[in-house]
Amino acid sequence: MKNKVKTFWLNIPVKNLERSRKFYIDLGFEETKNGKDNPEFTGFHLDENKTVLMLFKEKRFAHFAGNPIADTSKGTEVFLNLDAPSREYVDEFASLVARAGGEVYAPPQEVDGWMYLMGFIDPDGHRWGMLYMDMAQMPQ
Repeated sequence: MKNKVKTFWLNIPVKNLERSRKFYIDLGFEETKNGKDNPEFTGFHLDENKTVLMLFKEKRFAHFAGNPIADTSKGTEVFLNLDAPSREYVDEFASLVARAGGEVYAPPQEVDGWMYLMGFIDPDGHRWGMLYMDMAQMPQ
């Protein structure tokens, strides 16, 4: 069987759907049309390919996941990363995160002379990174 996956999306649990919806809107992500008026979930396009991030109320998420929800204050189940178009975009996004109510736990910084990154935590404790890679400076 060849891989015939049509699309890919991420599902994460949230404690307060409206607070999380506002956070991702404030970061500039486009809300998908199928979740705008749903009281249990919503979705956002994360990138140019329209990768979807689905936000589900914790109870609904736990039901279909068939497993308890991880305590994000004690551990990280997944680290989500966004590819940035420039260093300036990373800086601007870090400011957006702080204004939107997220926590920037790793301020923008250069790493190894060719990567520029920052890390943040959303209102539900999910850890995210944003990375700009200057491929011209990447060691060979």
